[in-house]
Amino acid sequence: MILPGEVYMADFAEAGPHPVIILSREELNRGRYALAVVCTSARFAVRSKLPNCVPFRAGDFGFTSNCVAQCENVLSIEKGQLDLSAGPIGQLDDISHRDLIQAVGYVMESHCEPL
Repeated sequence: MILPGEVYMADFAEAGPHPVIILSREELNRGRYALAVVCTSARFAVRSKLPNCVPFRAGDFGFTSNCVAQCENVLSIEKGQLDLSAGPIGQLDDISHRDLIQAVGYVMESHCEPL
């Protein structure tokens, strides 16, 4: 079972392994192929104050360095790109998950709240 707010390492051939946060709801993640994820960036100093980004510190939710979730960078990736054998490296808490959903809403000029 892959849950929203879980943090996984994903393999992007050209960029290598990279942490992503699951955005799609659990029932959609049961399928065989695609998941919606938010990419992260190490450009913490530049992006951490932007309304379309959610900052995380090293040690939070399995992140090994300071980073931001780039909520304008939502991707549909294949499940096979996730390191499912290792499992999630972390899980956002309710407040951080809400911040993530609200930042995605900001990108779409919409008020969004998690269910």
